[in-house]
Amino acid sequence: MTLDEMILPKELQMLKAFLPFLPAGLQKTLAIYIKWMEFQKTIEYFDRNIPSQQSPDMGNLMKCMKGFLPPEEQTQIEQFAEMFENMDMYRDMFEGFSSAFTPGQKEDDT
Repeated sequence: MTLDEMILPKELQMLKAFLPFLPAGLQKTLAIYIKWMEFQKTIEYFDRNIPSQQSPDMGNLMKCMKGFLPPEEQTQIEQFAEMFENMDMYRDMFEGFSSAFTPGQKEDDT
């Protein structure tokens, strides 16, 4: 979910979508009003809600960014996300394998 989706009421989002259809002389004034309201809503949101941080998982980050890119770049982002997921899986496998042996302990050859 984007910040706009969390903060802005649907009416303000609709005003943003409606802006290009208004007379040219009114667009600037309404755009400034919209930005001012966004600013106020952002302050209100963070006053009411404690910010939380998602895990810095690169695969998850790539998936979040994907929706904002043109289709040809979305494919590249999907490939990067898969690569990071595979790297995490291999790291977890390696850590699990290496933790099976404590330092100084040898594997039995019997």
